[in-house]
Amino acid sequence: MERMQPGRSHPTRLDRFSRRTTSLVSLLVVAVLLQFGYPITLYGELWTGLYMILYAGMIFFGVLVVREEGQRVGGFLVLGSVFAVFGIWFAFAQHSEPVTLAMLGSVAAFMLALVLSLLRFVFRRGQAVGVDLIAAAVCVYIIMGGFFGAVFSIVEITQPGSFEDPTTPGESPAWQQLVYYSYVTMATLGYGEILPLTAWARSLASFETVAGTLYLTVVIARLVGIWASSRDRP
Repeated sequence: MERMQPGRSHPTRLDRFSRRTTSLVSLLVVAVLLQFGYPITLYGELWTGLYMILYAGMIFFGVLVVREEGQRVGGFLVLGSVFAVFGIWFAFAQHSEPVTLAMLGSVAAFMLALVLSLLRFVFRRGQAVGVDLIAAAVCVYIIMGGFFGAVFSIVEITQPGSFEDPTTPGESPAWQQLVYYSYVTMATLGYGEILPLTAWARSLASFETVAGTLYLTVVIARLVGIWASSRDRP
């Protein structure tokens, strides 16, 4: 194991591993709170503002993860800053369609960039199955659901009537309803209460189902393969 020499301040491999694991687990916790704690936004602007603050945690830990992997953080900082501005604005202007679209577009872009970065780590060769790898794999799945939820919301705003929810007849489903729909679709539960009505909405829903199913299949195969190869080593 690489050790620190007297007078040298660079971190050891163990230090870097510990920081990376902490960042990934923290990112996972924030992602879970964000993607499944959205009902608090239904209680008013104050709660929406508090909810949007959680996205600051996703930006912060997302940048830490990217930096720990030696990837460039400039693009993530730009995307995170843009989203932070529109996220705060949205908290106090929830009925503004342009602000909502800007918030959804910026969060979708940041989530996509974060997913791609995490995928590079998950499928990198020569690593063992550990807490960091499992946390990264779960993060990808959870953030994917949030990404598609944002995309569905953008589609509904730009093309009203793309989705229908019988609990709010005659109204466009809110982004909270479409986040729920995204996870139900990705998990292939098929409850059927929210329906995609237009061709693009159905195409995106089908794509999410296929992407989510393939991701789980490939990641499980990846983890089992790494575990099996580690057991075969002398």
